[in-house]
Amino acid sequence: MSGLVIFGTRPEAIKLAPMVANIRGAQPAIDIGVVCTGQHAEIMTQTLNALDLVVDENLNLMQRDQTPMEVVERTIVSLTERYASERPDWVLVQGDTATAFAGALFGYLGESTVIHLEAGLRTHDIHEPWPEEGFRQEIARLAGLHLAPYPCARENLLNEGIEPDSIQVIGNSGLDSQDGMLAQIADDDTAWLPNGDFVLVTLHRRENLGERLEATCRELISTLDAYPDLQILWPVHPNPKVRSTAFEFFGDRKDRVMLSEPLDYPKFLHAQRAAKFVVSDSGGVQEEAASLGTRVAIVREKTERPDAVDLGLTRIVGADATGLVDAVNDFMATPVDPVSVAKWRALQGNGNAGAAAATALLNKIEADQAVRQRA
Repeated sequence: MSGLVIFGTRPEAIKLAPMVANIRGAQPAIDIGVVCTGQHAEIMTQTLNALDLVVDENLNLMQRDQTPMEVVERTIVSLTERYASERPDWVLVQGDTATAFAGALFGYLGESTVIHLEAGLRTHDIHEPWPEEGFRQEIARLAGLHLAPYPCARENLLNEGIEPDSIQVIGNSGLDSQDGMLAQIADDDTAWLPNGDFVLVTLHRRENLGERLEATCRELISTLDAYPDLQILWPVHPNPKVRSTAFEFFGDRKDRVMLSEPLDYPKFLHAQRAAKFVVSDSGGVQEEAASLGTRVAIVREKTERPDAVDLGLTRIVGADATGLVDAVNDFMATPVDPVSVAKWRALQGNGNAGAAAATALLNKIEADQAVRQRA
């Protein structure tokens, strides 16, 4: 039974790496190919090296100012040209990116079993986040095995009519990578961080560009005004629209704002752990920072990770960050509850999600093989 793992962005690599390592270490060995589309080419190489994730082929499809439609089109064409004749028995994708959607569609049309890691996350609004919510809902229609990170994700899938037997709750494999990486980081490697209390900022969502991002920058300035001893560390996303806005608002505030290139994965984890709190529109950061005991102000209208909100580790402040100052006041005044952090980590599988996901995939392969033999 042969399989193809398809991904394109750093968050996908982080969550796929533990699962791929367990599949590659399975006995008997599984014929598996790992393909990267290069959707986030600028920040991918350092992540792959840090994760020890070996890629068999990089399609290098990245283009400047690309749209989701263009990524989907180029990915399907490239995968079809290279792998359609091989007819992989299964295709594994992660999350909700254009690459994941294109990979799932390629697998479905090629009559491969589509396996979806991080299945079932929902905001129930296809415009928030866009286009990710639409992508993950569509992947659910195509998948034959749904690897859900949390019980609430399983409930979402059941409510959409997905067969219960095709859903496995395995936890968040990103926590596996996170714990493994943090074990390699020296705790005293802090010289590159701001000296004193700082807030870590990460902003990149397409639906938040323009007026929303500008409004968020103004709220960040209000936060600095309210807390004179607080600084900002902002590793700026490669998107030109993000970069131009960040430097427009903060380029002349170097005394309190550090605008940097994207951090490599180990340093980014270290920054999350060291930050007073995080301001972000990222999905993965909501999981990572909360697992490290750092709260997150979510610059979005909705989140697909409500459990962290319920535990008080994250808080939605709006896509224009109108609730940021109130959230910061709470974050600064109230210590993080370690019990909530422990509950959040337990909900994510406590570092065993990669093995659980690989086991579920291997069981699915065996079941499919038995069906084919009987036929």
